[in-house]
Amino acid sequence: RNSVVKPVLIQGKDDHVKTIERVRILQEFFENENIDYKIVNSIEGNILSKKVGLTYLFDYATIYTSVLNNIDRTPLNSIHFVKSKLKDIE
Repeated sequence: RNSVVKPVLIQGKDDHVKTIERVRILQEFFENENIDYKIVNSIEGNILSKKVGLTYLFDYATIYTSVLNNIDRTPLNSIHFVKSKLKDIE
């Protein structure tokens, strides 16, 4: 199917066996349905390294996409709302 939006599957070298199986099942589904998808591999290392690496990767991807589409990323009302609520429970 042609779409501007594509699912992204995230996988890593040391993923849990159930995570590996879920990714395989999703790949099979996307291929059966002719859905174009992308796979992003996390860096090697501990879980913190992987999370930080993926956070930076996807943050840069959103910045790049917003520049390409001439979108102002500064209004972040939803993020400010969530942060203000999280601050109340800490």
